[in-house]
Amino acid sequence: MIMKGVAVVLVSFLSLSFTSPPPPPPDVLKWTELEVGMMYSYDMVSFTSQTTSNTQYFCLGVGGSGGSLPPPSLFNPSAIDTDNWLDAAAAIRAKYAVLVAQHCSGFSMWPTDIKNETGFEYTYSIKNSPLSKRGFDIVKAFIDSCKSHNILPGIYYSLNQNYYLNAGRGIVQNSQLVPGQAKVSQDLYGQIVLAQMKELWSNYGELAEIWFDGGCSVPGISDNISSLLESLQPHAVYFGGCAKSNNLRWVGTESGRPSYPIWSTAMDCRAGTGDPKGNVFCPAESDTTLHTSGQWFWREGDAIKSLSDLQTTYYRTVGQNTNLLLNAAPNDKGLIEEGSMERYKEFGSWIDLCFNAQPVIKTSGKGKIIRLISAAGQPFRFNNIIIQEDQTNGQVVTQFSVYNPMYNGTVSIYNGTSIGHKIIIHLTDDLWPSHELVLNITQAAAVEPAITNFAAYSCHA
Repeated sequence: MIMKGVAVVLVSFLSLSFTSPPPPPPDVLKWTELEVGMMYSYDMVSFTSQTTSNTQYFCLGVGGSGGSLPPPSLFNPSAIDTDNWLDAAAAIRAKYAVLVAQHCSGFSMWPTDIKNETGFEYTYSIKNSPLSKRGFDIVKAFIDSCKSHNILPGIYYSLNQNYYLNAGRGIVQNSQLVPGQAKVSQDLYGQIVLAQMKELWSNYGELAEIWFDGGCSVPGISDNISSLLESLQPHAVYFGGCAKSNNLRWVGTESGRPSYPIWSTAMDCRAGTGDPKGNVFCPAESDTTLHTSGQWFWREGDAIKSLSDLQTTYYRTVGQNTNLLLNAAPNDKGLIEEGSMERYKEFGSWIDLCFNAQPVIKTSGKGKIIRLISAAGQPFRFNNIIIQEDQTNGQVVTQFSVYNPMYNGTVSIYNGTSIGHKIIIHLTDDLWPSHELVLNITQAAAVEPAITNFAAYSCHA
């Protein structure tokens, strides 16, 4: 809440609770510092979306079945270039990227070969597409492009939905098969899932993030998944809460505009905006599309969000203590559309201008009162305030205010609750003058709060 030009009297005190917050796993704490990532949604639907409803995605029980399974021969991106994909991530200043290696259709973006381990010949992959003649492995190419762009790689794998194997929400449904589907038992399905995850987590190096869409609901293999993660990718973070540690949660909306406050803690890592009394440090990730339709996969002619929309998304995600995972949808040629690339570049330029530039003034400190004071005696001008707390011992601050001391009283600028990794207080597009800003922490967990960054920024965009 912003109260412009309202004089109020503030009583400064700090109330400490008797409960210490849950501490973060080190890998998860590092992940919060990445702030912006990009997801690449590419699947068979990228080639059928002109004739098949893009809302179905071949996901059983999630918007429809999609009809007959398209053959692998349809998957033929003639100009595929994963360096072009990662150019988009670099454009938005992303520090990590997540590839959809297998979505609901069950089509594998790598030449999966699990017959020796499961006895099942998994034919629905790029191994049986025209790409096989070029020896192309999309997962490998993606990982290589991440390395060349100095961006941390991640992988999305759909274990709950697999249209090729007629599985929806983790359950095999063999009562009615359509052309192209393979009949498997529930037990074999679990073996296939584990074998494919083992391929992905063993053959492509260290991953920063592993994405489980909708959690881990395949019966009988939850413990196996957790063990595989701990043995093969112990330093990754896991979206969807499929392990005993290093878990992330979904923020609860794909709009890119989650509600404040967003907490770093949650009860049992449940999806949503979190809980200041949560029992686990499990920060949220906000995934959203570039398309105004909300579609994740490319469809010719789909409108894209404006720069203003993306700016609002940045304030509502990165500026509210949650990482932003912005989608990119390569087209049927295997490239990012030029219009999309230009919007990504505009967005990245705005981030640089407003938040990667030097602040007008900044400080840090411990305790209930932190002050920003103009050293030159002249007022500084700003329209954004950034506050970050040290979460080494967990998220500590649970209530605070920012105000401007005046000779005739004080002017309240903002009253809030969650800070966490970062909160951005966007005032107006116009610049505000001030000689001093005060951060007043009025409620915290049973640890002295430490503010690593209290800064004012001037954004003329």
